[in-house]
Amino acid sequence: MLDIQDTNTIYNTLKWAVKTLNDSGIESPNIDAEILLAYVLSCDRLGLHTNPERIVKHEDFARFKELVSDRTSRTPLQYITGHVEFMSLDFIVDERVLIPRQETEILVETVLNKVKNKPVLNKTITIIDIGTGSGNISVSLASYLKDVQLFASDISKEALAVAKINAQKNNVVDKVCLLRGNLFGPFNNRLEKENIDFIVSNPPYVADSELDRLGPEIKEHEPLKALVAGRDGLCFYKQIIKEAPVWLKANGFLVMEVGETQARTVKSLIEIEGHFRNIEIFKDLQGIERIISAERK
Repeated sequence: MLDIQDTNTIYNTLKWAVKTLNDSGIESPNIDAEILLAYVLSCDRLGLHTNPERIVKHEDFARFKELVSDRTSRTPLQYITGHVEFMSLDFIVDERVLIPRQETEILVETVLNKVKNKPVLNKTITIIDIGTGSGNISVSLASYLKDVQLFASDISKEALAVAKINAQKNNVVDKVCLLRGNLFGPFNNRLEKENIDFIVSNPPYVADSELDRLGPEIKEHEPLKALVAGRDGLCFYKQIIKEAPVWLKANGFLVMEVGETQARTVKSLIEIEGHFRNIEIFKDLQGIERIISAERK
């Protein structure tokens, strides 16, 4: 144990934390230790390295020790700090919502690119976001698109409460309408059908049989109802693909994130549905087929 009476410099505090995290099997002990200490000291990680001999106050070390203990028990880093960066924006997260992943940024970028290449931009673009969770997709699109209106649904009132905080935090409340309900249900009698420019979704896609294979950070902390999607993990894709043509205008787009082995299957479901063309698959930074886009005929 670190003797905080004599050696509680930033350097030694980090050294202790890295060893503790490493001994507990944490995959990135150095990064996690730095993020947690920077969080406690209200500085950035660079500040830790430029002031290695700075003394960590007793109360700060006590708090840091608690957070390191949380991490060794596999609480996700983002839930400990309550923050995650997504599309260069800051989002509040806790165990009411899934933690936004970097690969989902490709979904947002896909929509931004298609808007940029759209021939007519002199009107407000309307986007539906199915299963918004923390609101990371909707808030990001609202932040980076000038003339846009987002309608985001989720069955969880707890998730919608977090999404509201994130819309407020990123100053896009006037662009994002949050609605509680399942799939397209909340949009009935509120939006005009066959008049939506984009439908986006990162739905649950973990098969029941895959649940036991998830790491403890996910299985023991993230909301399972936002992860698991039936026997084959495809139930939400099937429903979204079936109903999307009712809402999309001609030349509108359906853009979804898929599990790492699901892209070709979901593409086939879209082809069978028959109302789409120009079906594209985009890979994430690891080369995994992650995002699928289809244009309404």
